[in-house]
Amino acid sequence: MSVREIALGFALSAFIASPVLGEEQGKQETENAIISAIKDGNPLIDVRYRFEHKSQNGFAEDAYANTLRTRLGYETGEIYNFKFLVEFENVTSIGDDHFNSTTNGLAQFPVIADPDATEINRAQVTFAGIEKTPIIIGRQRFNLNNHRFVGAVDFRQNQQTFDAARLSSTIIDNLNVDYLYIDRVHRIFGDDNPVGEFDSDSHIISAAYDAGKMGMFKVYGVLLDLEEAPGLSSSTWGARYENLYTIDDEAAIKLGVVGEYASQKDYAANPVDYRENYINGQAALYVAPFSAIFGFESLGGNGVVGFSTPLATLHKFQGFADVFLTTPAAGIEDVYGTISYSWSDLPIVDSIILSATYHEFKSDQGASDFGHEFDAGLVVELKKHWSAELKGAVFNGAGGFADRSLVWASLRFQY
Repeated sequence: MSVREIALGFALSAFIASPVLGEEQGKQETENAIISAIKDGNPLIDVRYRFEHKSQNGFAEDAYANTLRTRLGYETGEIYNFKFLVEFENVTSIGDDHFNSTTNGLAQFPVIADPDATEINRAQVTFAGIEKTPIIIGRQRFNLNNHRFVGAVDFRQNQQTFDAARLSSTIIDNLNVDYLYIDRVHRIFGDDNPVGEFDSDSHIISAAYDAGKMGMFKVYGVLLDLEEAPGLSSSTWGARYENLYTIDDEAAIKLGVVGEYASQKDYAANPVDYRENYINGQAALYVAPFSAIFGFESLGGNGVVGFSTPLATLHKFQGFADVFLTTPAAGIEDVYGTISYSWSDLPIVDSIILSATYHEFKSDQGASDFGHEFDAGLVVELKKHWSAELKGAVFNGAGGFADRSLVWASLRFQY
């Protein structure tokens, strides 16, 4: 039985879970409960317009895209320990396509992966009848830790969601345990793309313990069995440590550290026998409203296959230009530094954040030069539900990776 069939049965069970009452009294109480659940619910509105321009060596023409993403949905209040959520998503290209969306056939342009799509983004049932242990079944979003291994890819217009069953528990103080079974992956490329969906028999397991001043300790397992992409099937086990030390309360000086290690090997029907490692280390200095981050990230490679994270929110890592969405066979090392400055409590807007990042890329095997990248961004949180963003990326490639530059401008409304 698939997760979709289980979700339907789970949803129907909510309406037969009421106490045994007289027929009329039971009917009236059920109607009142349904009305209350609807009244106590929340509408879900998320609309984002974005302009994206991309210039890439090897293409005679630049690409540019004007796209509008609209998400509309509703989440009910609780009814007999159940909550229901449904959300529809539409992505529309405004004007003539002047980019390769991955489904429009315009291969003469660089790829901007925001194809037109209309679909159910989420349709889930939450059972809250077990103390501090919600169970969610249906199409849902999921982010593991910092999204490096599993994420919703919110940067792209079409979000990545999962037909899945999830059990999350905080019944033990300071300990959060999560389990997700994935039956199907709905990727950012949409239903019209041949690789827009993956049938899956995958498991995500994680635990996070908050040790207070000693920091946050996390362990996880990502077991991916992807039917349409057996070469991406893998078994990954890892551990992550995070802490934020207060150096001076009055001066608002803090020091942040992150350390992470994971080991990955082939799994399920993957035809390649391999084992590779992931290493990430990061140090951050916060002197409000200024921050500086220095980090190192390594994804191993043996010359045939590299450490893979196919369900990650990849735009968050290794540069905004998205050059390394697939880890090179020789692996990759990324040394990066970010500085940012923020303004808050302003008279017209809530906050402004200005940031800049530099990346230096090399292969993990052989230390070959892959190039470098400079990214910059400006995020403005407007009053109430509005935000605007302007950012850009310039990648200077080496080792066969083409130069490219990108600019994004967006306006978003969320409710």
